[in-house]
Amino acid sequence: MSSKDPLDIQPRREISLDNWGKQLLENILLMAAESVAEQQQQSDSVEVTLSFRLTPVLSRDCLELSVEFERDPTLVTYIPRRF
Repeated sequence: MSSKDPLDIQPRREISLDNWGKQLLENILLMAAESVAEQQQQSDSVEVTLSFRLTPVLSRDCLELSVEFERDPTLVTYIPRRF
């Protein structure tokens, strides 16, 4: 019995490399805002932790970069081999 990686099961949203940073920052800020809303006590800072997955895609001669979010689809972009 093989277990699937959670990133393979989650809905995915492919985005161009040009828009990757903007979308990533929006998601980070949303996660930070949610964290602040859930906190019982005030704090001077908020910590957001993300795990990135890098996967070579030989058929497209690129590197797939993905990051999973709890409430949003996995954010995916492709970095060409010759950037």
